[in-house]
Amino acid sequence: MSNRHSHIEDSSFDSRKIELESPYRLNIPMLLLTIVLICYGLIMLFSASISVGYNKMQNPLYFVVFQGQMTFVGVIFIAILLFIPIKTFNRISLVVIAMSVSVALLVYTWQFGMALNGARRWIEVGSKSFQTSEVVKVALVFSIAGYRSYVIRMRQAGRLLTRNPKWQDIFDSFIDIVLPVSVIAICLLLVLMQPHVSSFVILSAITLICFLVSGIKLKSWFYGGSILIIAGIVLGSCFYFVSSESQKEKIEKNFAHVFVRLNIFETMTSDDDESVENDTQPDSTDDSSLYQNKQSTIAIGSGGLRGLGFGNSRQKYMYLPEAHNDFVYSIACEELGLIGGSSIILLFWAFFVGGMAIAWRTKDVYSRILAVGYTSLITIQAFLNIAVAIGAIPPTGVTLPFFSAGGSANLFFLVAVGMILSVSRSGVKRKKTIIVSEVMR
Repeated sequence: MSNRHSHIEDSSFDSRKIELESPYRLNIPMLLLTIVLICYGLIMLFSASISVGYNKMQNPLYFVVFQGQMTFVGVIFIAILLFIPIKTFNRISLVVIAMSVSVALLVYTWQFGMALNGARRWIEVGSKSFQTSEVVKVALVFSIAGYRSYVIRMRQAGRLLTRNPKWQDIFDSFIDIVLPVSVIAICLLLVLMQPHVSSFVILSAITLICFLVSGIKLKSWFYGGSILIIAGIVLGSCFYFVSSESQKEKIEKNFAHVFVRLNIFETMTSDDDESVENDTQPDSTDDSSLYQNKQSTIAIGSGGLRGLGFGNSRQKYMYLPEAHNDFVYSIACEELGLIGGSSIILLFWAFFVGGMAIAWRTKDVYSRILAVGYTSLITIQAFLNIAVAIGAIPPTGVTLPFFSAGGSANLFFLVAVGMILSVSRSGVKRKKTIIVSEVMR
């Protein structure tokens, strides 16, 4: 025993630090936040859709049941995406497929889609229908991320160099800006012709955001923007001088709704419109928008601080059109008050912060564009819908993610969430420092 103790006492210890890398795990707070939004949305949809479900479908639970079914499918997609490494989707072939499918769906909708209230935005699948623009929103972010990642890989491999260095900046701007924007512009034009101005605005904003975080040089922005502007002026001039009067009239008719929407901003401040004071919904587009804004603000104002109580909304009983869809936020404010309305805003703000935090921790451009793009898509649409509900802007036909009726839209939103959560698993690896002691004889 004495010999052993003496051996230990005579020994010296050498300590050193070792950094071990552990893979970045699933972002649990973001997952829990999504679950809260889903559950909150289903509860409010249940209350907001009872009246319209009974009157139109003879089933008060019609909309919430369908929403629940599509949510279940969306959750399955999330689970699948969590087991697939995000780099698996980083293929240029998938980009080509995504954009081709988007253009094909939009063209089909334009020609053969289901018409409703003067708009042709839906494709019927059996007894159900879905908006093709919702597919395009998800596909657009996916395509931009894949394309930019592909371009960066090609540059690193030295495969995007010109023979004459003087033309390199022009060539880079064509690859970075002109080519992708030209393809995206086709999709935006087809969406605008549905007509769907709000989706056009959202898609344009998402495109700009994705390009801003993709690492494009300032020279490419300058040269590419200049080329696009000049090309637009030239093509517009050629069309004006070559087209016949009948063709011009047809084009003006297709885009007349854009100017109608712009005029509504001015009409919203008018107090001379007698139709707004009626208890029935007006027929004209301007009057209908004013009527919806008025009823929506009445619903929000009626809620006060604490609301009328869950299920006690009065505006949902055929006073407020699309109470279960575009104006579900108004019903939430009426029943749950300022507290309920503020909680929804805070949840979406937390979603935005969480998504951007995931993007900040990513190591590559592909993952960063996906995280920023899908986070911006959901939050921009949410706050645009809320702006409509409070009367800040005219009705746009934009739904509130996870809350509004529209199972197909929420399905694609959940796919977007699945991509964000998948990106979180590919983030910067966390380093763990441990101290190792070695016995030195």
